Amino acid sequence: MSELRKRAWQMAALVAASLVLGLGANFLAEDPLPLLRRPPAEAPAPVDPSFGLADAEFVRQFRADPAVVLLDARTNHDFARGHIPGALHLPISRFAEAFPSLEKRLRAARMVVVYCSDPHCSDSHDLALRLRQEGLAFIFLYRGGMEDWLEKGHALER
Repeated sequence: MSELRKRAWQMAALVAASLVLGLGANFLAEDPLPLLRRPPAEAPAPVDPSFGLADAEFVRQFRADPAVVLLDARTNHDFARGHIPGALHLPISRFAEAFPSLEKRLRAARMVVVYCSDPHCSDSHDLALRLRQEGLAFIFLYRGGMEDWLEKGHALER
């Protein structure tokens, strides 16, 4: 019986150590699973009513049109992991350095559609505001962003 108890304690110690390591790794992860804490209750980011709104079907129909520019406002890392096919990258955090290389194409566009991660991400809205400050018009926001695009089963480009 003593040997059985010893093994049971060893198994319990292994399980406890694994649990502690797993929870620690999750806590330190860039995108942790919400195991021990509730994810923050987020409301969708506010939208300027003067921007047009787009959905996945709208983006799917117009993304191949050469007169329409689709802009991804997310970080370099997120864009590299996958983006809507045909999208150009203009992260709001690097607007000043990235805009000049895209300016000619954006000014020639009939319509610009901006997106980011999900309805809670305000980067697309902030980017749209900056584009308007630069004198661009006909700007649409795809509020659902990558989250909605993937939920609808659409492919990514890398």
